[in-house]
Amino acid sequence: MAILGAGILGTSSAFAFTQIGGGGALPMGHEWLTRTSALEVLNAEHIIPADPQDPRTSWVNGLAKNTDLSSAQNEVDRLTSIENNNARFEPRYDDVYAAIMGERWVDMAGFNVVKSTTGKFDCFDAVAQEPADLQEDHYMRRYDDIGAEGGVIAARRAQQRFIMHFVNAAMAEKKSINAWDGGAYSSKKKLDQNYFLFGRAVHLFQDSFSPEHTVRLAEDNYERVHQVKAYLCSEGAEQHTHDTKAVLNFTSGDVIWKPNTRLDSGWASYKVSSMKDVGLVAMEASKDLWAAFIRTMAVPRDQREAVAQEEAQTLVTNWLDFDEQEMLDWYENEEHRDHSYVLEEGQTGKGKSQYDCMIGLGVTSGSQAERVAELDQLRRQCLYNVQATPGYSDMNDTYMHIPYNWQWKSKEWLSVPDDWTMPELEADTGKTVTIKNAINGNPMTAPDGVTTNSYLYSKEGEAIEFVMVGDPEEGAYFRAKDDANLFLSYKATSSGRAKLFNSPKQAAYKVEEFGVLWGLKNTYWDQYLWFDQNDESVHLTREGDTDQAHSLWIIDGL
Repeated sequence: MAILGAGILGTSSAFAFTQIGGGGALPMGHEWLTRTSALEVLNAEHIIPADPQDPRTSWVNGLAKNTDLSSAQNEVDRLTSIENNNARFEPRYDDVYAAIMGERWVDMAGFNVVKSTTGKFDCFDAVAQEPADLQEDHYMRRYDDIGAEGGVIAARRAQQRFIMHFVNAAMAEKKSINAWDGGAYSSKKKLDQNYFLFGRAVHLFQDSFSPEHTVRLAEDNYERVHQVKAYLCSEGAEQHTHDTKAVLNFTSGDVIWKPNTRLDSGWASYKVSSMKDVGLVAMEASKDLWAAFIRTMAVPRDQREAVAQEEAQTLVTNWLDFDEQEMLDWYENEEHRDHSYVLEEGQTGKGKSQYDCMIGLGVTSGSQAERVAELDQLRRQCLYNVQATPGYSDMNDTYMHIPYNWQWKSKEWLSVPDDWTMPELEADTGKTVTIKNAINGNPMTAPDGVTTNSYLYSKEGEAIEFVMVGDPEEGAYFRAKDDANLFLSYKATSSGRAKLFNSPKQAAYKVEEFGVLWGLKNTYWDQYLWFDQNDESVHLTREGDTDQAHSLWIIDGL
């Protein structure tokens, strides 16, 4: 089994169902649950042999409830037609890989965790892990979800957020996006948008099964939630333990593997009989989740939203449900409190003070309010220093307030102006367009395929769909909808042949209006794209002139 670097484990934060991070001591958690549940639903496991000691053969409760895909064969065929042989996770299919990247994003937001936690500012914690408004993405209490009612509020909030993520993923436009994957190092990934966003729902759903996040019981085989735990010493709740030692010896609730499997290694060690029961139930529930999303995606988009709502609500009822009165009364019974329980003001019995809890987290003042304020300031510092990578400002995480494809503004930390506030980003500002020449109306095409360095023509054939990104008056990028790495660019020679290229560098265009037609003026060369009728090719040279018809374009979708 692969390992997570010691630099990651040194942080006070902990990944729910711990994420693999590179060479080191921890096996997959979320990633294993996500890829294996998908492949079991699709009957497509290709690496792990059947386990003769699989305990599920004798289970009555805790099994998936509806994995029927008979109504979704079109989506199954599409999904299984695009393979992905990533050796790290062995997802087999590209959309399974996208979902894995999506669920990993929720924990890391693309940050290099080692550099972040050892650097001047810990943006991993401040942006991805600890903000109060993100705790529902982990099925946990905010710092101010206090007492019995706080558990009910947190559980309801997480249910609503899950439904929102599921529906948003289903209703997003079908296109390719770029996003960072974080961990022991960061790397940029090209992913399907729907299944990447689905990964956010997957993460929340799976986190609800972690004993570090919620109370579930063996008596109902972990099917129902009985209480919700807290991340930052909320009063009247048990806490996430942040125990690195327990993670390393596999006794942590955030590790799905039995402690006696700790020294096993390689893909052969990934056996369902090596999983803790609660982790195996999480995988069964994830099978329901995968089947529900695949069925939803099989429905035409204009009919999909109602189906998505219904499927998500069924998943909530079956796997995220709780009894309100039971939750309100839960901690009145001191036997339900473990060593992490933080007493409410005036409460007695088993438990510790909030002060002692905060001291245990390394906050020397013992003040929760001080830590909350510190995190808010640190979050501002980090987000102020982040910006969208050119050509990718359209795709944003509206919960973390950060683009999916981001970069640092400077090699040095910039000071945050006192009046600066976190940006309220829109999820998707891109416009899908096709470009046609104004002479005969034929679309821009790439006869050699949508690949880097493919020359562009404007002639009969399959139109390239572009995503227009940015301000068309200042300079917009035209990114290929089906390949987020490719942009409308040109050959840097005297011919100026227009082509697809895997960089947005010097490939922004002012979109100038000429009645119902448009001119496309490159902002670097100050020249227009034009259409050569002789061979139907497209060029960017001084010959471009919007007084001539060959330099005017029809842009459908603008």
